[in-house]
Amino acid sequence: MDKLLDSDFWMTLGSKLLDPDFWGAMWRKLLDAELWRTVWRAFSAPEVAIPLIPLLLIALYIGRKTKGRIDAGKIKDMEVQIEAANQRFILAKEQRAAGAEVERELETLRKQVVDLKTLIEAGAQHTELATTAGAVAQTLAKLSSANDELQRKFIQSGPSNKPEPHPADKR
Repeated sequence: MDKLLDSDFWMTLGSKLLDPDFWGAMWRKLLDAELWRTVWRAFSAPEVAIPLIPLLLIALYIGRKTKGRIDAGKIKDMEVQIEAANQRFILAKEQRAAGAEVERELETLRKQVVDLKTLIEAGAQHTELATTAGAVAQTLAKLSSANDELQRKFIQSGPSNKPEPHPADKR
């Protein structure tokens, strides 16, 4: 114990550790076959091997359990990330579908307005104009509903299970 408290011991040890010849000699010793034969004989002795085998088996068991828990945690994190990506994908599909519905209704409304203008210019009867105006009003209600659905899709944080109908469609 006195040796560890001696400053000369630490100075000598420090100078040896910094000496390249020391490390060369250490590597030569580690690569020497005789060293490994001696180590094998020491560890294969029954006094060492018998207590060492259960310790190695315990270490193997603990290592596998720890690795299994770490892997399970990583897998769970990946599953959460996949589920979040799937939710974003579903929301994007719903938004795209709602946008396409708005475009279809808008195109239908444009065609009906053009038809209505044509009827007015042609001097159509009042009943014919009223029927066409009613169809335009229904298309406008559908467009409003589709637009509301589109806005809900862009505002909501996750995909819905079933869209709610617009109050104009409940009639």
